[in-house]
Amino acid sequence: SGIKQFFHITVPLLSPTTFFIVQTRVIGALTIFDLMFMVMDKTNVALQKTQSIVYLFYTYAFTNGDKGYGATLVVILVLFIMLVTFAMQKAEKKFVFYN
Repeated sequence: SGIKQFFHITVPLLSPTTFFIVQTRVIGALTIFDLMFMVMDKTNVALQKTQSIVYLFYTYAFTNGDKGYGATLVVILVLFIMLVTFAMQKAEKKFVFYN
């Protein structure tokens, strides 16, 4: 039937592309900066609760002048992204079909 064909043929054939898109979007979500910088005003009360780690890096390194703390934040972010990517690569063997 059509539903069986979709789940047994179409989904496995699209799994490599879907995995790549999910992986790049997770990395993109972890490194969001432009939305915070361009949309949020400095006087907005919600800015303190919606900061990303990249925005914190910008604030500490360039606004406050504390480049050491900013560099530490970036190293922690890179290590976390590497950990998430490694975990997703391990999960790829179980969920992605290349046959």
